[in-house]
Amino acid sequence: MNIKPLYLSLILALLMPFATLAQKELKFDNRVYEPTIKTVQINSNGNSVESVIAPPVTRVNRQQLWLSFDDLRENADYYYVYFIHCNADWTPSSIRPNAFLNTFNEFEITEFEFSSEAKQKYVNYSFAIPAFKTSGNYLAVVYRDRDKEDLILSQRFYVFEDAAAAGVSINRSADAGKRLNNQRVEVTLNYANLKAVDPKTQFKVMVKQNQREDLTTYNLPSTFIDQNNKTIRYQNLGDENEFPGTNEFRSFDLGTITFTGRNVQSVKVVENRVSAELRPDMPLGDGYLQGLDINGQFYIRDLEGRSGQSTAEYVNTKLSLKLPQKQDNVYVLGAFNNWQKNETSLMHYNSELEQYELEVLLKQGWYNYTYVTDGQDPFSIDGSFFDTENLYEVFVYYRPMGGRGDLLVAYSATAYNSRR
Repeated sequence: MNIKPLYLSLILALLMPFATLAQKELKFDNRVYEPTIKTVQINSNGNSVESVIAPPVTRVNRQQLWLSFDDLRENADYYYVYFIHCNADWTPSSIRPNAFLNTFNEFEITEFEFSSEAKQKYVNYSFAIPAFKTSGNYLAVVYRDRDKEDLILSQRFYVFEDAAAAGVSINRSADAGKRLNNQRVEVTLNYANLKAVDPKTQFKVMVKQNQREDLTTYNLPSTFIDQNNKTIRYQNLGDENEFPGTNEFRSFDLGTITFTGRNVQSVKVVENRVSAELRPDMPLGDGYLQGLDINGQFYIRDLEGRSGQSTAEYVNTKLSLKLPQKQDNVYVLGAFNNWQKNETSLMHYNSELEQYELEVLLKQGWYNYTYVTDGQDPFSIDGSFFDTENLYEVFVYYRPMGGRGDLLVAYSATAYNSRR
């Protein structure tokens, strides 16, 4: 018997874990590094829907946020978390952990619960994020067995202080051709409580729509600085201040698997696994879809179970869009996939049924989503309208002279066209 192939196979098998480990490169965004990690969220402390879908933002010296995630394995693991202070552009700052934490920057995640009633076994983990004494952008990094190279997930959140004040107004586009489609965000900053020597370079303003990283404007250019009154205006008439209004989000309800919820066509159990098929969607195009949504977010709920976090089922969910095949790629985006255009959100064309399709594994709950392309007009499928209800967040960063990182000195959230 030739043992050489067997020997080589054994060597490759032994080296495989190390090869996988070497591929885990930390990215400073919302990301999972293992396929069994699902439903990662940082939420405000509370059980209401409003607290679950609220932005992951808290004040300095306040313990208010919770990190939660599932591991689709039956056995619990030893997970730890540490935090990185980041600048406005999400590059790591030079602020050391002892400047933003009162404790050592390594925490064991000790709260976990094994799934019950669900056919898909998993472990639900939760962790109370500590209070921070320094404002700014933060990245939570979860890793295994105190080995910071063995990455599990990374998740962004924000800690702000009331050292400045940001006023926000939202208007129609300054471009006559876009007045029915775009929303223009103007910001007025008062920094009277800060000693800014060069306000033009020391302040950075970021604006974000619906917690979407793909609809975020970094370092908004200023238009007028009044150093006597300590105010800065950000009122550009160009594209810098403008956002596509997009359309109201589509929704579906997986809160029950005993019957079909909203926009769900069928639910079935095959080989002890639950699958659901949504009703086929049609392009909205020039039609504005007025209705209440949760601005692209999702929340977990299990109408038959006692505790949604540990009893909710994982459902293989199929989405479909009736649309002639396009040159551009078509994606399904929402908070459930971090608004990322990649292989997990890319739809595939079924030429026989003349529709785009995507299957994604989701935990039971209520979900918002939208269709976009990677073409010149990414919102051509669902359209873009000034009338759309959107949440705008304004983040104001300040770098003191000789400072080691950007501080988040003001935060404002504005629900535009709110109907609640």
